[in-house]
Amino acid sequence: MGEEYEGISVSLLSIDEIDWEYRGEYIRTRTVRKSLREFDVEPEWATAAALDRYRLVGRDSASKSGQAVRIVGYSPGAGRALAVIVIPKEHPPTGAWWGVNAWAANDTDTRRYERWRSE
Repeated sequence: MGEEYEGISVSLLSIDEIDWEYRGEYIRTRTVRKSLREFDVEPEWATAAALDRYRLVGRDSASKSGQAVRIVGYSPGAGRALAVIVIPKEHPPTGAWWGVNAWAANDTDTRRYERWRSE
């Protein structure tokens, strides 16, 4: 049996919109908080990655609340794959999610995404 979120297979989760109202500025200023080697992400780029038809979706193992979902998808605006963390606006999830965090996907996630996309 595959990974589930509130009784729904993560591969079947409806992810239709991402709201960055509370965390948009946070992802835009990653280099200020972390280092200049990091990548600042525009909310539109993160949304594009999260809505990518080839996206990878899974539970976020780093989630303290257990509510977060991690998505890896490609953003044309960013020109790269991004990792995007979201939590549902409603329970069970209906397609509307709060954006929590986003960053440039690491090499491992990028390879996984590229492999999945080419299958």
